[in-house]
Amino acid sequence: MKIRALILSVAAIANSAIAQDYQDYADGYEQDNLYQDYATKQQEKGGGGGGGLVKSVGAFGISYLIGAKVHSGRIAKKMKTKHLKDQKALYTQYYNDVYRLEEQKAEQQAVIEQLQAALA
Repeated sequence: MKIRALILSVAAIANSAIAQDYQDYADGYEQDNLYQDYATKQQEKGGGGGGGLVKSVGAFGISYLIGAKVHSGRIAKKMKTKHLKDQKALYTQYYNDVYRLEEQKAEQQAVIEQLQAALA
């Protein structure tokens, strides 16, 4: 019995807490309908806004082009540095090879002159 009375009293308290009417706290405040007025004006305009997709695609396109310009500039700078380094190495190797060939030519010329002197 006591349990049944306890359950009923808890249920009654919970029910009264759920079903409270907050109009007691309004103190003359009347609910406004600003959003409803705004929504009806937007519908009268013909759908409100418009061009959202076009603006989004345009903004995406512009940001894509700017990003592509920035990133391609970075890559171009890196590639230019790399190619200049490779070109310098190639020219250095070329000049070293030419110098060695000239030394060999001079040695061979000296040997030829010695052989000609020995034959004459």
